[in-house]
Amino acid sequence: MAELVAADTFVIPTLTVVSSAIGNSGAAFASDERVSSRLSPAWLESLRGCANVYPQGRLEDALGTVAALQAAGVDILAGTDVTQPSPEFGGLAHGASVHHELQLLVAAGLSPVEALRAATSTPARRFGLTDRGRIEAGARADLLLVDGDPTATISDTLSLRGVWRRGVHQAALA
Repeated sequence: MAELVAADTFVIPTLTVVSSAIGNSGAAFASDERVSSRLSPAWLESLRGCANVYPQGRLEDALGTVAALQAAGVDILAGTDVTQPSPEFGGLAHGASVHHELQLLVAAGLSPVEALRAATSTPARRFGLTDRGRIEAGARADLLLVDGDPTATISDTLSLRGVWRRGVHQAALA
C-alpha cells in the first residue's frame, strides 16, 4: 500500500461490477421504488441480472481491500463501468448504479461523506477539473437536491427532488 500512496495513485474499485461478477444480482436495489420508477424495462432487467463470472469470489474481500486502501491514504473514486442494458452484464444501470456504488463504498467502511466525496470533489481534484466537485462561488453548479441527509444515510441520494446542471434546473422529477 505504501507504494500506491507514494505513487499518488487513486483507485476506482467498481464494487457494483465486483458484486455482479461474483453472482450478486441488483434485484434488491432495483426493487427500491426510487430506482425502479426511473429506469426503462431494459435497464431494470439489466439491473436485476448478474454476470456471475467469478462465483468463488467474496464481496467481503473486495470491501476489505477498499477499506485498506482508504485507510492507507489512497484516494477512492466512485465508478461503475456500466456498458449497455444486458442481463449478462447485469447488476448495473446508467445513473442508478452510482448510487449503489456509494452504498457499497459505505459498506466498505467509508463514511457517507467520504463516499460522496468519492463521486464529487475527489475525482474533480484528481482529474484537474477545478470548476466542479464542490459547492462554492464560481464553481460549476451541477447539484442534486434530495430528501433526507445523505451525509448520514447514503441511500438518501436516491430520494431526488431536483437536478441543476450548470446552474439550470432540469425537468421536474417524478
